[in-house]
Amino acid sequence: MENQMENLYKAVLEQPLHRACELELVSSENGRAEVRFRVNEFTGNPQGALHGGILYAMLDVACFFAVVPQLLEGQHPVSVEVHTSVLRAALAGETVCIRSHVDRLGRTLAAMRAEAFAVNADGEERLIGTGSVTKAILTGRTR
Repeated sequence: MENQMENLYKAVLEQPLHRACELELVSSENGRAEVRFRVNEFTGNPQGALHGGILYAMLDVACFFAVVPQLLEGQHPVSVEVHTSVLRAALAGETVCIRSHVDRLGRTLAAMRAEAFAVNADGEERLIGTGSVTKAILTGRTR
């Protein structure tokens, strides 16, 4: 199962959008996950700050990484609702760190929350966004 999980993580991180964002999985265990990426030419908006759509997408991915280790073989999480609040900007060159956790895992739904932080060159963090994600838990479906 561990090798299967590693293959899933690798496949998710190799998605073109995730590669373009240079998304990195820091940790994923016990219903918690952490991902990070830099604000760069791809992830930024014309003003040089993190694009809100990128934050939305990466919050969803962070929540995916939090719930996947808790699922049974053959179960797949699929987003049904994502809510993101952008609180302030992350600036070009800063690293965005997203920490997510599972609030509740039921038979058919999982509820998760995440917080996003901008990390400056001195390692100081500031909260830039929050989000909640609900995923349906599908069983036995493949592509």
